[in-house]
Amino acid sequence: MSNPYISNDEGIIRFDLCRLEKNKEKLCKCMNPHYEVDTANRIITCTDCGAVVDPFEALLEICKHQEQYMEYQRKAIEKAKLYREIAEKEWRRRFKNACFKDMERRYIDGLHPACPECGALFDPVKIKSWSRPYRQMRQQEGSHED
Repeated sequence: MSNPYISNDEGIIRFDLCRLEKNKEKLCKCMNPHYEVDTANRIITCTDCGAVVDPFEALLEICKHQEQYMEYQRKAIEKAKLYREIAEKEWRRRFKNACFKDMERRYIDGLHPACPECGALFDPVKIKSWSRPYRQMRQQEGSHED
């Protein structure tokens, strides 16, 4: 019985058992492949084109999509924060408008507002000065921290 891998002359072993193909193209060229994992045979196939895919290549493709998803999620969170700020500003504006409309309606009915500090009634027509409360609050907070 002769061995096909051993040459007849001088017992030299041939190494042409396998050939290395370096310039072959990838079998799966799908843009967004869908994979099926065969646990019995330990292979991965593309369900779109049916090609057998290298497990490492499949893992890289999944990781690439995960990175894209994370970037999309980060941008969506930024947009949600921006929209929340806009909605809160609009809510505050509408709340102030509703307060002033309510005050106007009550003033027309002959009612005067009461001071929130001392409870004394005052006529809003006699208000002499106005200021921005947030500036005063910041200044007061700054003086409390010192």
